Amino acid sequence: MHPSLARLLQVSGQLSQEELAKRIGELPQTITNWKRRGVSKPGALKGAATFGVSANWILNGGETQGKVDVVQVKGWDSTTPVDDDEVEIPFYKDVLVSCGHGTFSEIVGHETRKLRLSKSTLRRYGVSECNAYALTAFGDSMSPIINSGAIVYVDVGRTNITDGKIYAISHGGLFKFKFLYRMPKGGVRIVSANKEEYPEESLTAEEIMDQEFCVVAYAFNVQNPLP
Repeated sequence: MHPSLARLLQVSGQLSQEELAKRIGELPQTITNWKRRGVSKPGALKGAATFGVSANWILNGGETQGKVDVVQVKGWDSTTPVDDDEVEIPFYKDVLVSCGHGTFSEIVGHETRKLRLSKSTLRRYGVSECNAYALTAFGDSMSPIINSGAIVYVDVGRTNITDGKIYAISHGGLFKFKFLYRMPKGGVRIVSANKEEYPEESLTAEEIMDQEFCVVAYAFNVQNPLP
């Protein structure tokens, strides 16, 4: 068995090939093919999104770094006391669906909905409570890592680009989640997970200004909806 498939089966809890295929939306024959050829990149992305590990780790092994983790949100209502190790953060459910034009602060300034997140999660990622927000993803440009309707936790205090990380960006007045990469002379590459339908874009420093591009926040967690 190819090592990449062995790692994928490991994080799945040793599902059968048929069960694994169903969980990640592949054909059983595809899983059989991976025994010899190894897991494909799209398959690794699906596995990463489903089981909360790094796609690079599935493909190559080593440390499970560079992942966007899955966080479970506990059931509660406004009368439920906040635990000592919890914080309430603003949840901007409709920002990415109907954001329109304007700055981030203008759009989200009046939100009253909240989600709860553990302080240990914030400490793990070095996020200050005052900079933590929850946004709703819209569309399939980042699928299967971030699916439409996913809740994405972001840090608005971290806007300097680290190559290959996912950020919430404002581009021409629209909010999007994208992989970002720095380019020489102040340019930026904007990359989608779903590259077939959403081709990569490159902006020069001048185009960044002309097209009203800016980095809004760093995405550090995602909770994808169940299929």
